[in-house]
Amino acid sequence: MASSERTFIAIKPDGVQRGLVGDIIKRFEQKGFHLVALKFMQASEDLLKEHYIDLKDCPFYTGLVKYMHSGPVVAMEHHSWQ
Repeated sequence: MASSERTFIAIKPDGVQRGLVGDIIKRFEQKGFHLVALKFMQASEDLLKEHYIDLKDCPFYTGLVKYMHSGPVVAMEHHSWQ
């Protein structure tokens, strides 16, 4: 019996700005991932701080949150079957 695994994938602001969303989705689908949810959004600083909470003690944390907040992102959930 096959099992499935869910994966969160985010296309960062530079990928959105460069128009790469379709190409990135296509590459994941070609590798056997099946898109089940997609949201185009401007993530709030609070959401980003919560998402990256495990990195809060790293020296790049503040810059990461600022960068991810600098433009829209595409948040996706994919299934893969094994």
